[in-house]
Amino acid sequence: MKKRNKQGLPIFHSDEDFIKAFEKKSWDANDEKQRTGPGVKNTANRPEKETEPEEDFQALLEESFQRSRTKPLKKPVPIPPEKRIKRYPPPEKSLDLHGYNAIGAEVRSRSFIHSCKQQGFFTIRIIVGRGRHSDQGAVLPDVVEDVAKEMKKQGLVIGFDWENKIKSKSGALIVYLKQFERFDG
Repeated sequence: MKKRNKQGLPIFHSDEDFIKAFEKKSWDANDEKQRTGPGVKNTANRPEKETEPEEDFQALLEESFQRSRTKPLKKPVPIPPEKRIKRYPPPEKSLDLHGYNAIGAEVRSRSFIHSCKQQGFFTIRIIVGRGRHSDQGAVLPDVVEDVAKEMKKQGLVIGFDWENKIKSKSGALIVYLKQFERFDG
């Protein structure tokens, strides 16, 4: 009996041992008919080796497969969104909403996010402005933030953040699109 490793497979000390273990004892006439054909060399004159394989390869293979099936598979732990966002690139595409009203900005930002996801972008910037030139104050930041929240609930967006971390001091929203559904738990 050969020595075995932790997985129960035989340990071979050289290529010669490996070859000896898996060679056939003798050539069968039926095998010879199958081996002859176009593009196959005639092996009828091949000298027979007088070495006996110590164990049947098929039995070893089946035994190995049986052992590997019994082990429980570990599912990878999903990476938290905060850690995934740190790995995302800087904004790859931008949309400027200056001059749009609330309804137009909502439609345009929703369409922009969908098209960027389809194009395979990871990070986008939506410029909304701070509302300095508006009599009512900043309207677009609230509208675009609501769109981003809704799309996060739909599973299109991983997260979003204001460019300067504070909504009132920022004029742009950075949106992180969800491109790898298989890594989410």
